[in-house]
Amino acid sequence: MVLDETSAGRLADVIDLAALGACPLCLLELAIEFREGRKPSRQLLAQTADWVWLEISDSLHADVVRARMREEPHAEDALNDLKNHEWRSRLVQVVVERLAQDLAAEMS
Repeated sequence: MVLDETSAGRLADVIDLAALGACPLCLLELAIEFREGRKPSRQLLAQTADWVWLEISDSLHADVVRARMREEPHAEDALNDLKNHEWRSRLVQVVVERLAQDLAAEMS
């Protein structure tokens, strides 16, 4: 099954995003867009996800494996999506958006 944005969002709800270890500087440009009330471009989101993926990949994968062990809905689909698409996966996109939104809130 393909992981859609809604399913990725529900799975992201059960992951401790703050513990993933994303560098705030990598999220800064995206966070500024959110803080200013603008909708970031897909290109900016993809670029940020690419940078952040290098920092969070191991932690995120481990969290999704634990979610699968707890039989969280969509965890198996998320693992397949991570394996096949890495930083381009729907889950990574959702996680990076949320991390940037959290940073934007902290900056305000």
